[in-house]
Formats: sequence, C-alpha cells, structure tokens
Amino acid sequence: MRSRFLPLAAVLLLAGCASAPSALTAAPAAHTGATPSASSAASAASSSAPGPRTGAPCQPSAGVSARDFLGRAALTDVQFVSPEQGWVVGQHVILATDNGGASWAAQRRGDLNLASVDFISADVGWAVGLDSLLRTSDGGQNWISLPEPCGVIRSVHFVSTQVGFAIAGGVDPAAENALIVPATGGAVLSTTNGGQSWQPMAAPADPQSVCFSDPENGWLGADGKLYESADGGRSWRMSAPGDGKPATPGIMIVQCASGASWALDIGPGAGSNQEPHIGFYAAPGTAARPLFAELYFYPPGSPRVPESAGAYAGPISVISTGEAAFIDTCAPCGRGFGTVPWLIATAHGSLSRRGNVADINQPAAASFMTPALGWVVGAQETGSADRYRIVRTDDGGRTWQVQYQAG
Repeated sequence: MRSRFLPLAAVLLLAGCASAPSALTAAPAAHTGATPSASSAASAASSSAPGPRTGAPCQPSAGVSARDFLGRAALTDVQFVSPEQGWVVGQHVILATDNGGASWAAQRRGDLNLASVDFISADVGWAVGLDSLLRTSDGGQNWISLPEPCGVIRSVHFVSTQVGFAIAGGVDPAAENALIVPATGGAVLSTTNGGQSWQPMAAPADPQSVCFSDPENGWLGADGKLYESADGGRSWRMSAPGDGKPATPGIMIVQCASGASWALDIGPGAGSNQEPHIGFYAAPGTAARPLFAELYFYPPGSPRVPESAGAYAGPISVISTGEAAFIDTCAPCGRGFGTVPWLIATAHGSLSRRGNVADINQPAAASFMTPALGWVVGAQETGSADRYRIVRTDDGGRTWQVQYQAG
C-alpha cells in the first residue's frame, strides 16, 4: 500500500488565490535556449505570477488537509548547518539541537503546519507551511511571520540574508521531499529584502522547485524538466527533458551545491509497487547526467543506468558538489510496511548502496553533512499508530540511533 509520506501521495489543503488586485508587474519572458515553445511557456508563466495580498484573502481549495492526513505529531523536514546544529520542523513544532541531536528543544509549538525549512547560517533561516512563512535571525529563538503574496509561497531557497527565491501559487500541490510542489500553474519569485516582499521572475511553464548557488547561478524544476540559469533567472536553458512524455509530466525536484545541481524526476503515477523516478547530476553548461532509474523507467535517449535504491522516490540530501544522498522506500520489501533503502551518488556517476535506514519506514526528509554523518526524519508506521522519529547515523548507515520520537 502506498505510504502517506511517499511522493504524490499526500494532496494537501493549500491556499488558492481569490480575486485580488496585483501591484506587481510581470517580468519579461525568459529565453530558454531550448525551443520557441519553451520561450512561450516562460512568458505565460511570468504573466500569471502571483501578486501581493492586497484584497480578499486567499481562499482554501479542495483537497485533503495536511493536519488530518499527516497527523498532529508529523515531522516534515530537517536541516543541519554543522555536525552540531540543526532544526526539524513539523505540523505542530519547530525543534532545534546544538549537540548533534543528542537532545532536542522545542522553539515553537502550535498549529504551524510546516513543510520545509531553509537555513543559510547558524542564525538565519526560514520555515514554510501551508499558509505561513516564518523567519529567524537568532537561530530560532524568535520566529517572525512574513507577509506573503497570493498565491502563497510553497517553498523557498535563500543564498544570503537578503536574496532568495521561491515557488508560489499553482494547483494540484503535493508533498514532495520536504517541499510543497504545485504540479501546474506555479510561479517563480525573488526577494532582495529577506522575504519582506517578492517579485515575479520569468521562467518556463509550471515551475515546481528552484535553487540558486549564488544570485546568478540557479536551477529550476518545471513541468518535470530541469533548467539552468547563469544570469539570475533572466533566461533558462534546458538541462534534462524529464521522461519525455508531455501529456503526463512528472515532478522535478532540485537541490544546488556550488553551482551544480542534483535533481530527482518523479512520476507520474505508480503501479505494481513501483514509482517512476530518475536521479540526475548536472554541472553548469552541460546536459544533466542520469545517475539511476527505477527498474522500469529510464531517461529517453540515454543508455541503461543503474537501478534506483528502492521502488518509490524519497528525499534528497546534497552533501557537496560531488556527493548526494538519495533516500528511497520499498513498500513490498521486508516485513510489514516496507523498508527505506538508500544510496550515496557521486558526480562521476558511481553509486554506493548503504542498506536500509533503521527505525522508520516512511521517510520525509534527510540532512547529511558527510557520507557517514546524517539525519533522517519520518515515521515508523505500524498499522495502528505512527511514531514520528528523528534518526541519526555516524557510520554511513551501518547503525542508526533514534534521537527523538513523537506520536
């Protein structure tokens, strides 16, 4: 049975935009360098970028509430900025540690409904939820709410205390690897004041995730494809075409590392306990290299690549320009509710399979500092109750320790 934490499984109750006047001017159309149709799509995406909430509030759209689907105790994302200091966010709590997870302290509790967290230092970070955007400048001792446009921010990625990028709006959102991802209709936004205000950017149609290594060099997942920009998002070049099926595009998740990108193309659909997904590595100015693929899903025009760690896609954690961890799930494996196989991939295409993450069977997010040291958050599903946990390894996955448990 498909898990609640697995990609495309949890359709969330997210805000849509009510009719409200926009004070933002759409950015000029992007030049993708791919095809004229891609350029036209960029123009359409830019013209539909969301404006500020100056009129009626954004109204909720139909769907399943994350509160009901995930549960009050759900943990959704994790990020460490050093081997000692990290944060975990969830539906009802923000947790922090300064000793590598040996102990965790609650920095904030309440009806938070947070889905992702983004820290750029030990002091400055942002947390994004279903209908909220929070910022801290003191390591989480204090969190303040930031104003949002309409449609609301889905995910953010900052490159400094002031400069950041976001995906906003869109329809058919799903929980994808610690992000709230719109399948279609989203927009790319940028800020130069730490998230106090946002401006629309030109982009290919249906953006889903975005990251920048610096204000000029960035990567975008859109309509199941991977794009690269070297000029701050003014133009985009296609780096990977996804699965090549325009009628049923997937979701492209990106994470940056010093100019390069690691990406995961997911879906659409699943069957026979398998979900299509492909892992990619892309260096600046080059076509993305496929690293692995689910057994029955291969990138078009590419030679056969190694098999993915598991049957279903899970979270990514970029370790460096040269290495990243990919955490999968295998629902039919093992006993009960499946296993969590994972691997370390390198920029040269080698894969090191690391067995299974212990003590959880539904991973939500991961943060690795090195191939040996990392944390995974998720749930141990038993059928009668879900126990949400933070687990840690310091020996590359040979052993795991449960550091925190709720639910």
